Formats: sequence, structure tokens, C-alpha cells
Amino acid sequence: MTKNLTIFISGLYSGPNPQPGVGIARSLRQGFPDAKLVGVEYSNRCSGIHWIDLDDVWLQRPWSELDLDLHACDIKQRLDDGAVWISSIDLEIVWLADVFPDGHPNLLVPSRGSLSMVRKPAITAHKGLPVKIPAFRGTDVDDWDLHSFCRDNDWNVWLKGPYYEAVRTPTWESFSHWRGVLSSAWATDELFLQAHVSGFEESVMISAYEGELLECVHMRKRDVTDLGKTWAGDAVTPPPEIVYPLRKIIRDLKWTGGGELEMVRDAEDQLWLLEWNPRFPAWVHGATIAGRNLPAALVEGATGIEAADCPIVACEFTRVVIEVPVRKEFPLPRLPEPFVGTAGHSMKHPSGLVEFAQRLHLAPGGSPSPSQAHNLSGVPESYLRDLEKVDFRHLQTPASLFFESTARETFKKSTTLTDVSKGEIRPIQAYSIKTNPDERLLRLALDFGFYAEAISPLEAQKAVAAGFRTEQLILNGPAKWWRRDELPDGRYHAVFCDSTLELERITRDIENRALSADVVGIRLRTPGVASRFGVPIDSPELFEVLINALREHPASIRFGVHFHMASSAIGIGQWRDLFRSMLAWCSSIESLAGRRIEVLDIGGGWFPGDFQRKSAIEFRELIKLVQGELPDVTELITEPGKALAQSTMALAMSVLEVRRYAGGTCEAVMDGSIADLPMHSFQPHRILLLDRESGDWRPLERGDSLLLGRLCMEHDIVAANVEVPAATRSGDVFVFCDAGAYDRSMSYVFGCG
Repeated sequence: MTKNLTIFISGLYSGPNPQPGVGIARSLRQGFPDAKLVGVEYSNRCSGIHWIDLDDVWLQRPWSELDLDLHACDIKQRLDDGAVWISSIDLEIVWLADVFPDGHPNLLVPSRGSLSMVRKPAITAHKGLPVKIPAFRGTDVDDWDLHSFCRDNDWNVWLKGPYYEAVRTPTWESFSHWRGVLSSAWATDELFLQAHVSGFEESVMISAYEGELLECVHMRKRDVTDLGKTWAGDAVTPPPEIVYPLRKIIRDLKWTGGGELEMVRDAEDQLWLLEWNPRFPAWVHGATIAGRNLPAALVEGATGIEAADCPIVACEFTRVVIEVPVRKEFPLPRLPEPFVGTAGHSMKHPSGLVEFAQRLHLAPGGSPSPSQAHNLSGVPESYLRDLEKVDFRHLQTPASLFFESTARETFKKSTTLTDVSKGEIRPIQAYSIKTNPDERLLRLALDFGFYAEAISPLEAQKAVAAGFRTEQLILNGPAKWWRRDELPDGRYHAVFCDSTLELERITRDIENRALSADVVGIRLRTPGVASRFGVPIDSPELFEVLINALREHPASIRFGVHFHMASSAIGIGQWRDLFRSMLAWCSSIESLAGRRIEVLDIGGGWFPGDFQRKSAIEFRELIKLVQGELPDVTELITEPGKALAQSTMALAMSVLEVRRYAGGTCEAVMDGSIADLPMHSFQPHRILLLDRESGDWRPLERGDSLLLGRLCMEHDIVAANVEVPAATRSGDVFVFCDAGAYDRSMSYVFGCG
């Protein structure tokens, strides 16, 4: 019977990120020694076409050139003639499910309905399994929400494509770059961010036919490639808590074909389901070595032809690199890329899958890229009230706009977050002058009872000129004595030293009455998180130097500790962990140096959204942690700068020229630039434009257009992946919100003569 059995196997790519076709062929040759195995490929550059277990190769044109209708008819003819088809290509499986909406007994791939239930990232079909789904967010929401998602997950996130590709994006700049790359490659905005899960990688491979689970195997990775692909592992029987619910899920899905559930087991022994692939994995023959021939079980279930026994050779497997002879009918082509340092075709899929994805998305009935609704739900109402006060008819752009009502509301709300005066610890908020030294913000800080934090005598001068007393000033930073002769006279609230040498100098100055301060302290360099500031404490030798210096510190001077690490950069959860860690270090300092810490300064660096959504209850929790570790602390200082200033200003730019190209792309040249908006690649900016017809403000939607700055610099692009409305013309004004912090203070003059 097996001599009359013909099995088509697609997906023979065998590079560093291989498809499973060769492994399936090896397993089927063992299960059906006399069957005719036909490899299917879409490029003669796929080395798997030369594999010795294949009796024949059906080579097609690349996906970008292939007549899909004709190819579908050819496949149907072979299926009707009794051949079996096993696909190893995700995109081909999606296409086949559409071509055969009612399925075919010999087409061993999941149906369209089955695929919809295992579509990442939600993987609806997982219910009942002892797994969780990592947090995720589709990139079709606005950038403000995406940035928040990244912060909430400590920037440990992956940007994933709809079919392939996963890129770690630890910064907003890297996310913005890779979003553009993947969206362009796959012709869709249907990407998503997924939280990273730390742990050991595991998989469950399945083989099923028409809802019956035929066989499954559990694999734990023991070695991986640089791309994270399995190089070695073990293959064992899955535990009952996985098999039983999986059997029901397969029945409910009426699943046909192979499949792989990719999971991670974390330190708490919790399994997280990352993906449910609708085909056998590349390590499929590793399971056959362990006595579980899943491709053979699939063919047996579909045809009724009994497969040969599969002996257990070993329960563990590994890979080796081998050479195979090239088929005479498919001689090797020359490399078309004779460029030094570039990757050849052995390093990437050469069959045109990206182009195939674009054809699927752009074809009638394909999945169009979603567009954002025209709404302002993510824009504070105070922004719109402040914009109403601006006379844009007579505004010379680029222009910085001060949002007065927004600024006042922001400072007022900040005071309520730390309204815990009834506690034993006194909270002090000190506005960080360097973030934006605008006099209007300094006066607001003074009006709402803030102190001021300065990193230079010039900043201290400005604070005094705005009305602050020196007793309300905190000096910080590594070079606070630059131009010291300009430091205002008076007694300062606190001085935090950036080194033990500075601590010794300041101690002498206070003893000699050359400087007066209520509190003298040190800034600690955060261990485990890279920083250039503060006293290093991450080695016994350095920690001993600090302890010895503190033992000489006069007991008559109140002692404080400062540490700072921006939660916007490392994430909220990681900042909380760092906060607890620093409290433990402070406790050790007290014990070893014999000094009570009376003042704790936890810096700033909060993103406005995180700071504004906090409540007084959360702040009280921080105080409780401090009281538990450092009972002598009487003051807790915070230094919000960006959290307060960022929302208080916007930047208005005018359109100089609109360039529209074939295919719908567009470039708009603006009169602003990265000199005016230097943080454009580090944080999102909500961009508003005035609708000419309605007179209402509307957000700039996502698209594939660019807003180019006015400078002759290649990287002067102030916004990418945006949609320039069709009615946009020269003179229109775009308002870049959230530009009141470092965008303002770090802007510079360039290209103005």
C-alpha cells in the first residue's frame, strides 16, 4: 500500500532559522519506507531540496511571481488523485485554509476557523490548559498607550509580526525603528508588543486529524542558536494536566495537521504560552528519535495506512551540520550579492515569503491595515483649552506654546499625591530646574510649595531670582561647584555629594563655615543598573571606602542619601525593585558606618502618565517601606521634573511642502526640526492638527508617511509612520504636544545663520 502513497512536503528551508520540511521527510521515510516523498519549494536556493529522503522535488516560482490560482488548481488535482499534502509554511497554511474553506481529506493543515482560535497573541484556544498568556498590546493603538505598555513591562518587550519575526525593543527608539521595518515588510500594521517572560523554554508538539489528537510530545530546550531556535532538547510524554485539556481543545477546534505550543516556564513554575504554531516544529525529527513519530501518525490517521514502528533511540537529541550532495537537476545558482559584509541567501528565507504576505494583505478579501479612529480620547481636555487661546493666524513657527491651565492643573495634582503630612515622614517635592528652567514653571513650583533642585550655581541663581530662598534649594549632581563664585549666599536645605572626595571637601567647607546646609549626604550609584552618577557600592572594596568616609562625617550634620534612576527608562516594576534594593543598602550603611540616615531623596525621572496616575495611597506605601527599613528618616524628597514639565508645553510647526508619491506615501517638509524637538526619538509626542472643515483639533493618524525637518541632516525626521491628511497643504500647522521637558531645555539653534 505504501508504494502507492505520495506525500507532498512543503517548507524545506534549512538555514539558521529552519523550516520543518526536512525533519518531516526524515520521519516519514522511517514511518513509510516505500512511500513517494515529494518536496515542495519556491526557490532553488533552499538547501533542503537536496535532502536524500526526497524522491522528487516540485519546484515552484517564488511567491512574489507565482500564479496563485493556477497553483491552487495544481494542488487540488494532486489531492484529488490521492496524494497527501503536509505544509510547513505558516503563510502557505493560511492561504490553503482560504483556498479550501471546506477542507480536503488529504490536505493536512488546520481550517480557517481553527487558525482564528490560535492566532497570536491572544490564542483564544488556550483556555483549559495550565498556561497564562503574557501581557500584550496591538500596535494599532496610539503611541502614548504603547509607550505606557513598555514602561509597565520594564521595557522587557518583544515586537512581533503577524506571521514571523520577533524583535526585542528595549527603548522607544528601537521600537519605532522596528515597527516601521516590520510594518513595511508585512504590509500591515497588525503587529503587537508582548511582555518578555524569563524562564526555560518548552514546547508541546501535536499531531491531529479531524479533531482527534493522535500523538503529542513534550520538549524542553537544552541548547539554542543565536536566534533562540532549538539546537538540542529532550522529548518526553506530556503530563496529564496538559494532555487532557489539549485533547478536548483539539476536538473542539476539529484540528487537522501538526502544531506546536511554544511556552516558557518561569521561576515560580508557571507556564506561559507564547505561540501556537499551526505546523510541526523544525525539531520534529528529534521526537522521532525519542520514539514519537508525529508526521507518520498524522499520515496514518488521515489515510488508514499503518506506519512502521518507531523505536526509541534516545530521549534526547541534538543537531549537527552536515554536507549533502546537490541534485543534478538543480545545480547551485551563483550568489547575486557580491557585497563585502552582507549576508548571503543561506542566512535568510529566499522564497519570497515577505512578498507573499504583502500579496495576501493587498488582495481582495485580504486583511487591510487598521486605521485609528478620529478621536481625542487620549488627549487631556486642558490641552484643547490651552490651544483655544493661541492665535495661529499670526503665529510665527516653529513656536513653543505654553499650556498655562495644563501646567497649573499638573502642579496642583502633584501636591495631592504627596499629601501625607500626618505621617511621621515629611514629604518634600523639589522641582528639577534642569528639566525646564522656564520662569513660569519655577513660579508655579514656588506657588505650590515646592523646593527647587539645582545642579549648578547658575540654576540656584535663577531659582532665587524666581523667589526661592536658599533654604528651599537642594544642590545635586557631579559638577555643582562649577562657577562656584556665582553661588547665592545663604543656608541650603541639602547638598548631595557625587563622590566620597566631594563629601570630604563639603564637610571641611561646612566646618570652616564656607558653606551652610541643613543636610549633607551622598548619592549612591545604583548597583545592577548602569549609571555614571554617585558613589559606587557594587564591590566590597568600594563599599568599604564609602563606609570609612562616612565614619569621619561629623555627627552634628544631618545625613542623607540620594539615589536616582528614571523609571521611564527602566520601567515601573524594575524601579520598585531598585527602590527596595536601595533601602537595603541604606540599612547596611547605617549599621556599618554608625550613621543615622535622616533624609532620603529618591530623585525623579517619572513619565507624566505614571506620575499622574499614582495616588496618595501608593505614596504612603513607599513611606511605609522607608519606615520599615530606615526608621530614623524624617524627610522623603522627590524631584519631579519631566513628570511636571513635559505636558506644559507644545511645539507648533508649519508645513512648508507636501510631496506625494506613487503608492500613497507622502513626505511633508516642516519648518521645525530635531533642533526644536530633540527628544522626538526617545518618547512619543501626541500630534494634533486643525481640521479645515470642522475647525476641530484631531490627532495625526498612523500611516507610512514622514514629517521631515528643515535641516540638511539625514536623520532630521520629526515623525515617522504617520498619515498626512489628503487636504494638507503648505501653511498648515501641526502641534507636537508633550514637548515641555527636555524637548524645551535641550533644544538648540541650528541652521538659522
